[in-house]
Amino acid sequence: MKFQDFQKKSRFGREELLEFVAGRLVDDAPAGLPALPVSLLVPFHEITDISWDAASGTGRIEAVRYNKLDDWFYPCHFNGDPVMPGCWGVDAAWQCLRFFAAWRGLPHCGKTMGMENVSFFGQIRPYDKKIVYVVDVISEEASDGETLLTGKATVTVDGVLVYTIGSVSVATAFWTDDAPAQPAAVPASDDSPIRKLRYDEFAAKTALNHAEIVALSQGTLIEAPGVEVCLLPSSLMLEVGAIESLAFDESTGEGGISASRENGPLEWFYPMTPGFKPAVLSIDALWQLMGLFLTWRKNEGTGRALGFERVEVFSEILPGDRDIRYEVQIVRFSRAPNGDAYIRADAKVRADGRLILAVTNANVGCHKNIRYSGYPLPSEMAFGGKLKMRAEAEA
Repeated sequence: MKFQDFQKKSRFGREELLEFVAGRLVDDAPAGLPALPVSLLVPFHEITDISWDAASGTGRIEAVRYNKLDDWFYPCHFNGDPVMPGCWGVDAAWQCLRFFAAWRGLPHCGKTMGMENVSFFGQIRPYDKKIVYVVDVISEEASDGETLLTGKATVTVDGVLVYTIGSVSVATAFWTDDAPAQPAAVPASDDSPIRKLRYDEFAAKTALNHAEIVALSQGTLIEAPGVEVCLLPSSLMLEVGAIESLAFDESTGEGGISASRENGPLEWFYPMTPGFKPAVLSIDALWQLMGLFLTWRKNEGTGRALGFERVEVFSEILPGDRDIRYEVQIVRFSRAPNGDAYIRADAKVRADGRLILAVTNANVGCHKNIRYSGYPLPSEMAFGGKLKMRAEAEA
């Protein structure tokens, strides 16, 4: 179709969206029109409503994903407790704005800028059916040749609200990082043999090599009969390479994590994007590290990302980058009367010394009796929506 016809449409079906993803929907697309990722990273299957009110300078986009029992991420997030990664809900909001920018004809307005006041209070499970992403566009600002598109978003699953996002933005340029780049560290290689650890041995460690991280993601590192240990994602969703430092001060309730990951041009996600790593994978890496910290502090249960106050994006991780560094500062650790544990942290991600993004007040919880361990067999725990405990499901 012609671009003027593309802009007149208020909804896009599955086939039209696939054509857009492939770059074939618009015959005369303007140069620099924002695009969507392909293959495994396609966030939704239809655009059911898209509109713009010129008088108020506001708009709306509603997109739908049809969940599948065997979606690629369920077997690896997590092994033994499948749940859609919260980071995909975050990414879908950014991708909605990218599509909206393309529909509005805003060239190059597709850079991930930031997000604020993100709250997760539910989850999406393999037996759920319909996920709806709604972004209300509240402003479209243009200045000195740059454009900033900002909205607020919600995510629902089968009619149940599970995520809210207070502010989400894309633009033609990233935020400016005025701090000098830090010299890139040389990744340390540690191929030492590993063995299964008792829980107290694991809690005494202050570093973990890559083999230990992989074993933790497979549930084979810690020997703790009868204890529900937090999980790390496995396979494509495992973002942690090695941990150089784990620390905690009992007197202040504060701590820190220094971790790394090797990067290269053959990473699985680069062929699916315009040559950069999705920012949400770096955000998810920080949540993964926070969940690991809760396990290291010997909190029983299963980890869940709960959101963050703010993320600011300054650059992209590119195929030529080699060393990714994560620095997490735990600012609060607490336990609820029922035994659930929570941490809050600030964090930064760097690639070869460049600041990629900064997160303020990221939150992760560790909850007992929420795991769905029978996948792919159906049960009450196979459905998402509001977080529920197994005892409640069995009652």
